[in-house]
Amino acid sequence: MSASDGYVVGTTKIVDHGSDSVRWNLVILGDGYRATELAQYHTDVQNFVTALRTTPPLDELFCGINVHRVDIVSNESGADDPGCAGGTPTTANTYFDATFCSIFAGTPLDRLLTVDAALALSVASAQVPLRHQVLCIVNSSKYGGSGGMIATCSTHAQAAQIAIHEMGHSAFGLADEYGGNGAGTPAGEPSQPNVTRDTSRTTNKWRDLIAPGTPMPSQCDPGCAASVCVPPAMPPAAGAVGTYEGAIYSDCDTYRPLPSCYMRDYAPFCPVCAGVIRQTLQLFLPPESITLTTPSINFLNVPAGMGGVGVTTHRAILWEVVSCRSLTFEMTAGPTGGFGTPNGTSVAVASDPILPVTYARLWLSYTSTNPGDTASGNVTVRCVQTGESWVINIAANTTARPRSAVALVLDRSGSMNEDAGDGISKVQKLREAANVFISAMQPADGIGLVRFNEAAQRLMEIQEAGAAPGGTGRTIALEHIAGSDIDPAGATSIGDGVVNGKQMLDDAQATAGTPYDVTAMVVLTDGMWNRPPPLADVMGSITANTYAVGLGLPSNISIPALATLCQVHNGYLLVTGALSGDQPMRLGKYFLQILAGVSNAQITADPRGILSRESEHRIPVSICEADYGMDLIVLSPFPRAIDFQLEAPDGSSITPASPPGSTNSRFILSPYASYYRCALPVLPAQSAGSHAGQWHAILKLQGGTSVSAAQHAALPYEFVAHIYSSLTFTTYVRQASFKVDTIIHLIAALYEYDAPLQGNARVWGEIVRPDGVAELIPLSRDPQGQFTAAYPLKVQGVFHIRVRARGETARGTPFERERTLTAVATPGGNVWNPNEPKANDFCNLLHCLQEKDVISEELIHRLKEQGIDVPTLLKCLDERCGAWIKPE
Repeated sequence: MSASDGYVVGTTKIVDHGSDSVRWNLVILGDGYRATELAQYHTDVQNFVTALRTTPPLDELFCGINVHRVDIVSNESGADDPGCAGGTPTTANTYFDATFCSIFAGTPLDRLLTVDAALALSVASAQVPLRHQVLCIVNSSKYGGSGGMIATCSTHAQAAQIAIHEMGHSAFGLADEYGGNGAGTPAGEPSQPNVTRDTSRTTNKWRDLIAPGTPMPSQCDPGCAASVCVPPAMPPAAGAVGTYEGAIYSDCDTYRPLPSCYMRDYAPFCPVCAGVIRQTLQLFLPPESITLTTPSINFLNVPAGMGGVGVTTHRAILWEVVSCRSLTFEMTAGPTGGFGTPNGTSVAVASDPILPVTYARLWLSYTSTNPGDTASGNVTVRCVQTGESWVINIAANTTARPRSAVALVLDRSGSMNEDAGDGISKVQKLREAANVFISAMQPADGIGLVRFNEAAQRLMEIQEAGAAPGGTGRTIALEHIAGSDIDPAGATSIGDGVVNGKQMLDDAQATAGTPYDVTAMVVLTDGMWNRPPPLADVMGSITANTYAVGLGLPSNISIPALATLCQVHNGYLLVTGALSGDQPMRLGKYFLQILAGVSNAQITADPRGILSRESEHRIPVSICEADYGMDLIVLSPFPRAIDFQLEAPDGSSITPASPPGSTNSRFILSPYASYYRCALPVLPAQSAGSHAGQWHAILKLQGGTSVSAAQHAALPYEFVAHIYSSLTFTTYVRQASFKVDTIIHLIAALYEYDAPLQGNARVWGEIVRPDGVAELIPLSRDPQGQFTAAYPLKVQGVFHIRVRARGETARGTPFERERTLTAVATPGGNVWNPNEPKANDFCNLLHCLQEKDVISEELIHRLKEQGIDVPTLLKCLDERCGAWIKPE
């Protein structure tokens, strides 16, 4: 065979412990892998690398090794097998012409697997010029390997052990330590460092490792009648290095250092072999260094807690470590100042298996007290192995909880009277969703209302919501929403609504005694804007975080303009699509998600269901130690009909009737939702069992309510868990085009205590396409810690995307997070300028007739005689056409 039986794809440095010029470079080749089998080759290589870095003494030397994987495609799978041990001979056209039954001591040996060594060395040198060792993995499950100019191994179940054994020959010059009939055994003293014929205590190769009390020879092979070995009077101590008969293919008069060794039977390397390996690789080890990267720890502006329970947050003392050995860091004094040590006072770190640097972290904690309070202290830490010591200063302060001001900018144009898709008008859907949003706001947050049709009006200036369920601001806002103030009529000037919302927030900041920490605007509309000003003219002046909800089909909504408005102001656009009977509360759920974004809450669960008469639904909610508060919310057409209770991880129950003072929670009932607002831990007397762990929301139907029998038999609900936490999940859609077939990008990030999550996590998207097809896509983690995925919008309509995360905190506690997003594709989605209303031929004709005075007073009079009220007709048409104009 030859190089024409395949091709070289390329090389990947899969273990990078530094420049090739200063590290020991292992090059791994593959033979007998077809193009479709390269993924399996990658797995086989990784399995070997994992075994290599966990095998002593290579484990303590691994940070001096770089590993390069060369991908090579062969025309056929497997290897040649001439059948020297019986069986039918087979051949395979492979790149390096791998074959079993190679010649040893003049005889074919079935397990001796070799390749074209000259070609393999040539390829390895071309790909990695500074190579030190080459290993070729051959895609055959038959047991085999060799250790000549290069090491080889098959993919047998013991492949990794075979490879390490064969590298013992090729890389470190070690001999086989098993015996035999003497075929292949050299005459005289072997040159290899781990086998000998010399049993003299004074001249033996490894005499420095032999204890004075160890007999020499140490053990004779009882099956070797011709041996000159004299059995010792007393056996050596277990594990004693000596001379044990049987090595280098002969049972007689050849000796090895221990009864077992990797070079004999895959047992741990004996001290002699381990010493040779260390001597070879120590030259390539990086200098050991420890760098403290956090000379001080600051817990700045930690918010006061909820319900009188402080917020506990963590910060890590961080060292950058370059070392091949395990190092232990321990606190020897402190911390003073009332700071905690949530993960203990010591930590041990080992070298990173892939990268040259690893990190040691010792965690400190601080629990907030009262706004304005400060704390300071220090802690002393020592590295046990090096004796180095550091004093780290600590400072903290407590601030008031962040306050948000929200302007709801609500569409009241005539089209809001239309059916939302489930038999209920859009404006009624808006009333319900806004009611839920306002009812669930935090007491110190501000709420303001703007309505718009062809013009906008500020219905309610920003005012503190106040305690739930009452509170002056909350009550006034709910009255506006429930009354006639947002009754539909007129055209659509989204831009004027945004201008008024922006000015309302600016005025609130200017007049507030204490400025709000966050300002946000939530725009809801069901249509295309058709009255000036254009959104492009106003978005540059906005400083608030801006969210938008499109109620209805994307073809009827100013998608590009609204998406641009939100993306440049730290928000996002959600589009409902038609609200079908199985999604009656989608708008309310969207509003709650936006509320979570405004108040910096995380979403950990949002299932929906239908309660029947005899059913009890137990909804799991995962809470971790980084969480310090939660709002558990149930949306329903009749929340009074639902018996809603909580079960803590220790089994304790929290109910609406729980005595005041016994729990850090309140139960709130509103017309379209009920919720528990809790500080963690919820039960002061049982703090350990009412914080981190698996909570359950328990839902069942109440008896004796006013709900009709039909509704009572099947009551739909939506559940949402808002978590206030130091473990945050952010995710968004990046969409540059709204055409069908455009590629969107999902981007997510997980942070724990303001640092990228250190624990394990996976993130995925659950996508429901406009045609109802459901798809799952994983998000891959990049080196910066972000999770990303690309997804094509293959059909027109609204794509509902539920991005979920599941994993473990740095302390190993499970957590879950999720967020709902939408993406939109429309035919010709980028044709219309997002700053102009969509053109309409009929409306262009209407404006032309008006501009040219074609509709005369005489015509109006004659039509009126026929019962046609032309002025009213024109007004109605103008409301639908708005500012549409004929293109130039």
